[in-house]
Amino acid sequence: MSVEEFIKKHKKAFDDQQMPGNATLDFESRLKKEVHTSHRSKKIQMIRYMAMAASVIIVVALGYLYNENKKEQLEIRDNLVLALGEGQTNSTRLQAIYEIEDQYENQKEDEKILNAFFNILKDASDSNSKIAVIDALLKFPNNQTVRDHLIEALETEKEPLVQLKLIKSVSILREKRAKEPLKKIIENKESLPLVKGNASALLAMLNQ
Repeated sequence: MSVEEFIKKHKKAFDDQQMPGNATLDFESRLKKEVHTSHRSKKIQMIRYMAMAASVIIVVALGYLYNENKKEQLEIRDNLVLALGEGQTNSTRLQAIYEIEDQYENQKEDEKILNAFFNILKDASDSNSKIAVIDALLKFPNNQTVRDHLIEALETEKEPLVQLKLIKSVSILREKRAKEPLKKIIENKESLPLVKGNASALLAMLNQ
């Protein structure tokens, strides 16, 4: 029974400005209980508000940290892409390729990085850079664009060491579209015997 209900029940006693002793004690007890309950309710409500405010602060802080981390990662990525560009030394390119492999291992392929790798395959980069790029690209065997560029490189590459690496990569991918580039390598009089031998072996495997 609330204080309000108690007063209504003993309305006559209040109107006569009289109240039985036991009613007075009961009224005081109920009043104290209701006051205590009210204070407790306010405390609980305040704790809830504080918990909500703390949650909002945590979410905002985590969002800020995530954005800052993302921004930092993009800056690192852009710097590595620049290190892969034309005009860079062979050692700078190689270092950038290895750093990319370390930082982006088991991560989804990045379009900017892949395009930089494709450019290295196409331009007059040194053999070591191209071989390192091929190894890096083989980590994305299901990427159709990666497969297309490896086959294109196989068709245009003239450096024997890189040709051998491309032949091996096509073998790993089991890419049947490489048959024509392989035939051209075999028929090319300037191709080294070792390169021709590997190309012939792969072509025979793909024809099976």
